[in-house]
Amino acid sequence: SYFLSAFTMTWGYMSRDMDDENSRWRYWTRRFARFYPDFAISTLFTFLLKHEEIFGCHPYSVGSYINNFASLLLFTAWYRFFPGTGYINGPVWFIVTLFWLWVFFPFLLKPVKEFFRHGDWSTFMAKLAVVWFISLVPWTFINEDNQSWLRWGLRCFPVLRIPEFVIGMAIAVRVNKDREEEDSSDNNPAEAHPRKLAPYLPLLGISISLSYYLYRVATWPEGCSCLAWNFFECWGRFHAFDTKFAPISAMVIYGVTSLDVSARSSDGVANAENVDTRMGPFGRVFWQFLTWNPFVTVGKWGLPIFLYQAAVNVLVQGFLIDMHFGLEDRCHTTEFSVGYATFYVIFHIISAYAFAFMMNEDGPVGIHIHNAVKSITPK
Repeated sequence: SYFLSAFTMTWGYMSRDMDDENSRWRYWTRRFARFYPDFAISTLFTFLLKHEEIFGCHPYSVGSYINNFASLLLFTAWYRFFPGTGYINGPVWFIVTLFWLWVFFPFLLKPVKEFFRHGDWSTFMAKLAVVWFISLVPWTFINEDNQSWLRWGLRCFPVLRIPEFVIGMAIAVRVNKDREEEDSSDNNPAEAHPRKLAPYLPLLGISISLSYYLYRVATWPEGCSCLAWNFFECWGRFHAFDTKFAPISAMVIYGVTSLDVSARSSDGVANAENVDTRMGPFGRVFWQFLTWNPFVTVGKWGLPIFLYQAAVNVLVQGFLIDMHFGLEDRCHTTEFSVGYATFYVIFHIISAYAFAFMMNEDGPVGIHIHNAVKSITPK
């Protein structure tokens, strides 16, 4: 998410100076080198798979191919309002927009730190609420007449995603300030503090989001789906606000990261005893779950999982069709079955993670790609 990327970068650059041009160029170059190989390969691979002569359901126009090849230049987020500018590799819309937020990041870092590091928790929450309300404003312009083009235009337009990116940055500033307060000589471990709620916030946030989604599915009118074209009829006006759940995302990220920070000793070593002391027994158990080695390893595969999901989806469906296992073709609706749907989801997830294992920067294929890129990337 934009929140998580913003938090991670702000945390990593919290004490660094990015005011000079050389520092910014080093940052931009390294960021580009890290994500672009997977971005380009996944985009081209999906173009190939979705060609009508392979697994595609319809021919794409010359204009569509020109636009999608232009997405390799990372400018398509700025004109997604225009018809016919959608992505053949659907997930890349997020990465193209995120790329521009990475570009903005060096210029946002200093003002965000200055704005959010001063004041107590109530002041911080008030500032965060203002940014959240600003993020909601663009979505008020969507209605049933323009939603077919305006909604995606707003979703992709980089400037309009700055507020939620700033929220992620602000959470990093707050977690850092919490740590400074906790390490100060006048800190009282028994004193009530919002960070004491950290172990419970992720579970609360996930419960709220899941409950809302299940409620919406249960109350769908007949003929609706999660990707319904008749968006307003199926989901309602409230769902058009892309940043409506920004506080929940912020809550989850604050909880998880506060737990991890609480595990660190003054020498930087993390252990469960520190979490137990600062966050209690439940915090300790939750932190141990989050830092379980297989879980952490798989968590590092987020970028290839995200970028290759469209290609994996096509490959999985193509394989099942060739094996005559439940699917006749990719282009027509298959009669729903709970048993088959369960198998399909599990098989798809396993396939996605297997592909991510191969393509991540430490994987058997990805390591060669990323090492080659690193060898030509300026230090």
